[in-house]
Amino acid sequence: MSNCREQIKNLAYSVNDGLAAYITIHDKIFKEAATFKSFLKNIFGRAVPMSQLLQDAETLIPLWNGIAEKIALFGCDANSSMDEDERYYFEILSRYAQAVNETIVALVERQRLLNERSKGGHDNPVNWKIYQDTEKTYQSAIQKYMAIGQELNNAGHLVF
Repeated sequence: MSNCREQIKNLAYSVNDGLAAYITIHDKIFKEAATFKSFLKNIFGRAVPMSQLLQDAETLIPLWNGIAEKIALFGCDANSSMDEDERYYFEILSRYAQAVNETIVALVERQRLLNERSKGGHDNPVNWKIYQDTEKTYQSAIQKYMAIGQELNNAGHLVF
């Protein structure tokens, strides 16, 4: 097995670990803020503060910046060493990581808006339209990374 193939596998495992971290935080946010149970918790003052959910989402940014840096460095160093299959898989992996990163940026922006909205006040700049636009961006980002993820899964046999 070539050294490039082994490094690509390691990058894929890093991306998978980063995806697992994102999914854990995504699920926590939606469990705490988007269910009837969370609505009841809000009424009785037992909800997780929006600021905490924002902080949780923000923890993903340095994680994914690190993953993006590893991918970029490998791509620069190994581009000429990869065979055709490795290059094809790596290109999809790179696009996938970028799409997940965009999803995380959209999630953080969504949580920032919700955090601002939770502060209340009649002069609060966050309105329903702004939130809907941000939610739409987030949902589109999810669809994009999932579509590329399917492409990545279909190409997995090339390096695994």
